[in-house]
Parts: sequence; structure tokens; C-alpha cells
Amino acid sequence: MSEARRRVLLDRDQVQDGLAELAGRLRPRLEGRELTVIPSMGGAMIFAADLIRELPPGLILDFLRIQTYGDATSPQTEPEVEWRPDRSNVEGRTILLLDDILDTGRTMQEARRYLLEDCGAAEVLCVVLVDKPARRAVEIQADDCVLHLEEDLFLVGCGLDWAGKYRNLPELCAVEMAEKA
Repeated sequence: MSEARRRVLLDRDQVQDGLAELAGRLRPRLEGRELTVIPSMGGAMIFAADLIRELPPGLILDFLRIQTYGDATSPQTEPEVEWRPDRSNVEGRTILLLDDILDTGRTMQEARRYLLEDCGAAEVLCVVLVDKPARRAVEIQADDCVLHLEEDLFLVGCGLDWAGKYRNLPELCAVEMAEKA
């Protein structure tokens, strides 16, 4: 990130507070349900690990991978499911589909479609760390989020990456490219 600057949007404590508030909103919706949590592999793993500790006990954790970005800062391919959850963990169950960011919506839309139509989920709740509607290209909304961001910023940290790097930053940062002299 030598030609870029990071601007902290949420520091470590603000991220943790946001996760606790999100879990507090989700708990009543999820109590008593046959729940499977499915993070989108890659970016959602850090978000998911922090969030599921705050959810009702007895949930099943499975995984889904849909790749679209590669090493770029914008989607490069149409979303395609590459890693599938065990069907028995999805069929007839409430799915909490987690991702780091909902921006264009293509990945989340395909994941939700796949879980409902191909795997038979009873319902899919889409929950993200960051909801960024400025880039929305399809009709989909997050059921809940930690941060609703109106600005079209490129983000890293808390699972969000730049060409696979910076996911492990404990804060959520906007990347601003330095102007060349």
C-alpha cells in the first residue's frame, strides 16, 4: 500500500461495539430456529468468527465460496459458486449468510439464490459487515449490517482485502490513492 493512504473509518473498539450491537439485533430473530451460519469464504471469515460467538448456541457453521474480484479493486467475473456447503446443513433451515461487504450485490444475490433454489433453505438472511449501496447493480438489500456506508470508498481490514492482503487489520479503513507528483 505504498502509493496509498489508509483512513480509519472504524477503529478496533468501534468494530467490536458494532458487532455486539448487530448480534443483539439478530438474537431475537434467530432464537428457536434451526440455524446454519454460512460465511462467504475469504472476506467474511473474520467477521463471522467474531459474530458467531455472540449468537445463540447450537448453530451449525458451514461455508460457501464465490469468487469475483481476483486481485482487482472491482469485480472481474460473474459470481460462481466454487465451494458448496453440505446440503443437509442448508435444506429446510434458516441460513444466516455472512459477507464482509455488500456492494454491487451480484455475489450476495447469487449466494442467496443458490442457497434457496439449489439447496432448499427455508430462508436466507443476508448480513454484512459493510453495506455500500452506492455500487449496487442488482436488487438486493442486506437484512442487517454493522456499517451502512453511502460513500463509494475502497475498504480494507476486518476481512476486506486489497489483492488478498490487509484482511487481518483490526480496524476498517478506506484506502485513498496518493496522487503522483
